Amino acid sequence: MTLTNAFTWEDLPTTSTKGETTMAAMIPRIQKTVKQMLISVMAFHGSYIVVRLVNSEQRVLTANSFYLFDVSSSPVYEVILLSQIMAAAFYMVLFFGMWGLYATLVCIACSQLEKLRANLLDIRQEHKTQEQDSGAETDTEEEEIQVHTSQEVFRRMQGELKDCVRHHQQILRFMKAMEDTLHPVLLGLFFIATGCICLSGFSVVMNWGEVMPMSQAALIYFAMMFFLFAFCRLGEELTHQAKSVRDAVWESNWVGAPVPFQHSLIIINIIASKKFSLTAGKFVPVSNKTMLSVRKSIFTNKAIK
Repeated sequence: MTLTNAFTWEDLPTTSTKGETTMAAMIPRIQKTVKQMLISVMAFHGSYIVVRLVNSEQRVLTANSFYLFDVSSSPVYEVILLSQIMAAAFYMVLFFGMWGLYATLVCIACSQLEKLRANLLDIRQEHKTQEQDSGAETDTEEEEIQVHTSQEVFRRMQGELKDCVRHHQQILRFMKAMEDTLHPVLLGLFFIATGCICLSGFSVVMNWGEVMPMSQAALIYFAMMFFLFAFCRLGEELTHQAKSVRDAVWESNWVGAPVPFQHSLIIINIIASKKFSLTAGKFVPVSNKTMLSVRKSIFTNKAIK
């Protein structure tokens, strides 16, 4: 998180030239979205707890569980009930908060890659404008001005390209730190999400015909599927944004530029050509392909059953 101090995204546009929402515009929306989802899930779970306790003639708990001692007598029942409610709230905040942090970090990295791509293309645009402005003089003056202007423009282009190279290095350092820090966390979250999906499907089958248990299990099922999709979709977007830098290098004005300028572009192109992807445990890529594999395996197992 300290590495984000070198980045700015508040000044970036919220929509691209194609009318699409940029990743910079997604950053302030994530916090609002996480709060809304957390409040909705807590409200639903709280309603379920109230209905379950009111409609039951016996002392039931908020979750089906097994203890080695009798939990129906006071004050043991109240303590266990309160601990289950607090545990549910804690895990909800932890899970939603982790997703919000992950989404924010990925959006920051993607916004900086979009900014880098725009800066690379701006070098080309500025070069073209300068050359067009220098062509309105007489023949003799035009040659002198073009030589002076070309040197000045190429010097400015070289300086701006150095800034782009430094910016690219900072982004790569940030992305590597994300991978090194998040890969064990993502592995745990993937195991939790897939486990909850399987258990929720089993719970729906076992409680068929009972509205409240089925609705709770269905909510958990679709919530875990959504989170798996969100994790994988953001990871896929980061991989795509990292690849798109080489397209910006190719579209920049490298034809006729000085050799040092071309060498710097080649270095950026070589580095950007290396595929980057966030992983879960260093062996499962966080991508759309992984999401489709999980979805296929879950529905295949259901069909077999």
